[in-house]
Amino acid sequence: MNEPWPDALCRRNLLRHSLSGFLLLYGAARFESGWAFAQDQASPEGSKNASISDSKGVGYFAPRKLDMKFGMKFNANDNFCTNLFATLAFPTDWPEQKVQIKQSNIPPNAQWQYRDLPPNAPVTARQLVMSIPAMQPNGQLELIFEVQIEKSFISAPTDPSIFVIPKKVPKELNWFMGNSPMIDAGASDIKRIAKSIKDSKPQTAWEHVEKIYDWVRENIEYTNGPIRNTREAMKDKRGDCEEMTGIFIAICRASNIPARCVWIPNHCYPEFYLEDQEGQGHWFPCQVAGDKQFGQMHEYRPILQKGDRFKVPEHNAPQHYLSEFFRCNQRQVGPRDPEVEPVQDLGPLANEIANLQSEAQNRNHP
Repeated sequence: MNEPWPDALCRRNLLRHSLSGFLLLYGAARFESGWAFAQDQASPEGSKNASISDSKGVGYFAPRKLDMKFGMKFNANDNFCTNLFATLAFPTDWPEQKVQIKQSNIPPNAQWQYRDLPPNAPVTARQLVMSIPAMQPNGQLELIFEVQIEKSFISAPTDPSIFVIPKKVPKELNWFMGNSPMIDAGASDIKRIAKSIKDSKPQTAWEHVEKIYDWVRENIEYTNGPIRNTREAMKDKRGDCEEMTGIFIAICRASNIPARCVWIPNHCYPEFYLEDQEGQGHWFPCQVAGDKQFGQMHEYRPILQKGDRFKVPEHNAPQHYLSEFFRCNQRQVGPRDPEVEPVQDLGPLANEIANLQSEAQNRNHP
């Protein structure tokens, strides 16, 4: 057998959809509880209200350090496995996120390295690439990294009126323009909406993007379901976080505004790009599916990747999302295939999310 793990994307989607129905409930509770919680988190300088500003752009506040685990568990079947190879998305540094490896549990015969994407451009995603030469029948191996992630909330800019849509999109931002897998910025209905918003003559670029944001939230009904192309979601005006994010991104790109997906555990949201008067570019987040947050983000779940068009050697076609990948060589023996279990342990944050979920459900179903 020399095949990629066939259930990698399916398992991710099953997990996503098992929780996506909760995201809108969670969003409302998190917006209220998150703010209160943030005020209790001391900054590194000891000031609870300290904020780090991105010059004229967004600000960062309420930083919080959280211990988490990322990696993979390998379980062999009744046969020898050789040339095991696996990849998974691994968190990396962003202005709102700092990642520090505290400890690793790696077998002596395992090799690993980082793969930063896209190549020869500013990094928007990092993969952990692992290889193991052989495993004994019914053997088990773990490659686990214990990391500390410091994540900050993002505040909106103090004067959003200063920003403009770039007259010429920088070459390195071509990854965030045009079509991507599952995102069709060239569809006729997307172009029509982009034109109608432009024709409404918004006074500023910020107002222009906010009109796109409001259109998606007012016209696309949040509904759980299998992942679909934005073209399909536009037909019935329904979708979950991935479709709503994709539609927002598609309209932005049709309006010559760079935009991209931000992927966190069991959720995604978009970022859009504008420039200030000096031509300095800034990325701004917004929450399309969930509580209303435009130009700001109150979220402690770690960022796994940013982008929605990735080229990796394991796939011929560009990828919308860097899902887990696994292959090995072996003769088929017995009914059981080798198994790989991605490890994504959010530590104490997982319990807090579960508690917020329970509170939101109780609030909506007394």
